[in-house]
Amino acid sequence: MAARRGESRGEPAARPAGQRAYLAIRAGILGGDFPPGGFIEEGQACDLTGLSRTPVREALTRLAAEGFVEIHPRRGAMVRPLLGSELRDLLEVRRMIESHAIRRICEDRRAIPARLYAICETREAAAPDDLLSSVEINTQFHHGIVETAGNGVLTKAYEGLHASLGRASMLSLQMKFGDSDLIDREHRELLDALSAHDAEEALAILQRHLRPIPQLMAVLPS
Repeated sequence: MAARRGESRGEPAARPAGQRAYLAIRAGILGGDFPPGGFIEEGQACDLTGLSRTPVREALTRLAAEGFVEIHPRRGAMVRPLLGSELRDLLEVRRMIESHAIRRICEDRRAIPARLYAICETREAAAPDDLLSSVEINTQFHHGIVETAGNGVLTKAYEGLHASLGRASMLSLQMKFGDSDLIDREHRELLDALSAHDAEEALAILQRHLRPIPQLMAVLPS
């Protein structure tokens, strides 16, 4: 049987129903099945996920808390458009957090976990047209760098950016602002610089790595 949207083959089937609904609807938003400004009706989401209204409502509530949708009584959940001004603020905060993490890793001469290299291998092996997997793995990679800095509060703050960062990454790939091979190379270069505890080089790579975001900002509504 084919996996439903948002689920991968080989994943445990015992996920809670609310989590399965969340993953499927989120995948639909990221993949463009639910376009910005459009409404997701409960019945439509139930058909998509094959689940009842209770887990679907749970999922929509969670997606609203993460900024993916706005709940409108009697109409459903409206998919929030990503605005250029929001992306500008997001870029500023992301750069602050990741730059701080890089400096801390290098100053403390922290070891780079082997799993970050494994994440690179997973992303490099992903199918070129599987944009959703690419976005998810990219989020794991950058989260792993922030986590390596060892500041739990900072890591939690960065986690709060995941939803918007995921949408920005997906749009960047869909609009061809991001080159997947270049992203893979820069991930490797960043890990090499961090392993050498070369903060200056790592920060320069990060700056280059984030260059597609201003291009995306320019085409989004303000």
